[in-house]
Amino acid sequence: LLVQQLLERSKCKTILKFLSTDLSSVTPALAKRIIDELDDDLDESMSPADVNDKQITRIVQLLRGSDQFKSPDGSCLSPLGEYNLNLGIRKVIEPEVVATARDRPGAYEGHPFIVEAAVSLGGKGAKEGITVVRFANRIPLLFEAGADVATRVAQSKIKWSSYKIDHKRDKIGVFVSIVSTKVPFKGTGKEYIGDDITEIQLSVKRALQSCCQQLRTHLAKRNALRDQRERRSRLVKYIPDVSRSIFGILDTMRKRKLDEMNGGSTSLSPKKRLGRSQNTPIRSEDDVDKKNAGIIEKLEKDIITEKIIESHLLDAIESHGAIDGQSASGTGTESSSGKGRFGDGRRNNTSVVVAQPLFLSPLYHLPDYGGDVRHPLFTFRPFKNLSL
Repeated sequence: LLVQQLLERSKCKTILKFLSTDLSSVTPALAKRIIDELDDDLDESMSPADVNDKQITRIVQLLRGSDQFKSPDGSCLSPLGEYNLNLGIRKVIEPEVVATARDRPGAYEGHPFIVEAAVSLGGKGAKEGITVVRFANRIPLLFEAGADVATRVAQSKIKWSSYKIDHKRDKIGVFVSIVSTKVPFKGTGKEYIGDDITEIQLSVKRALQSCCQQLRTHLAKRNALRDQRERRSRLVKYIPDVSRSIFGILDTMRKRKLDEMNGGSTSLSPKKRLGRSQNTPIRSEDDVDKKNAGIIEKLEKDIITEKIIESHLLDAIESHGAIDGQSASGTGTESSSGKGRFGDGRRNNTSVVVAQPLFLSPLYHLPDYGGDVRHPLFTFRPFKNLSL
């Protein structure tokens, strides 16, 4: 019936032109082979309006039995678009993070389809576990979600733990949009899409896995920043005790040196004498005295104090990258004493760059432009005053 309607509405003058033009993925060579396999009374120059019912039935049988033409490419479909899907989720749900993906066009029983998916974490009103939102030809499906292909794939076909996501505790939002010339609804109400079509099921799985892969990269960075902050907090916690101990040792050295200068005598402790082996090189007393004298002089001039030692320890933690996570997130830190590395009241001037979100618009709906910058991983197209 469909082929008969196409023949009646066709504007082509010959059956060969009809097969190669009005039908998708049928080349002129394949159309000629189909005509050759038909009855002798059907030739290439015959008008589509003159084809009878018997010949139409024979054409349909040959088209169904042939495996020499490619599947439809999906150019006739109008998907929702990753950009619109991402923007809508951010505006309505306001999640912590969202990732979108579009799978390559597929086909089942000759009908093309495109699957778009998005996975979000957090957001206002979000519940723990997996919440699935479904669209068919850009229309939301509200009922019978449990039997839908999107719900079953999200709950049983995706291994969330592999992407550092806890599907029982995290607030996961799964959004799946399917567009097709013939959506395979199940039931009389057309409220869900069954999972018995393997092509659609695999396409939904690939799209969700692509989203999860993007989230895993983001979550790995977020966890690394969190570990850095925890490591810094643990180190900063012991800075007062460590600085107090170091200053106490230095002050003891100063007092011992003063006792020596006042006529007292000092010697190594018994443990140090027993612990020093015969092969241990003994530094000259002049080197030791010079270093001790320099430290004592700084202690007497208040160049070395407990607060300055605390400031230097904090600066050492910062210089070794323990707070890179805070710098990356746009927050600056400063020592508690208000002094920089030199201990003279100068602050460390570190410029902080706050990351801004970047939205990349797909090129499939934009006009052709000769100024594209092409790369194996992407295509960059500059434009001005272009309405998206």
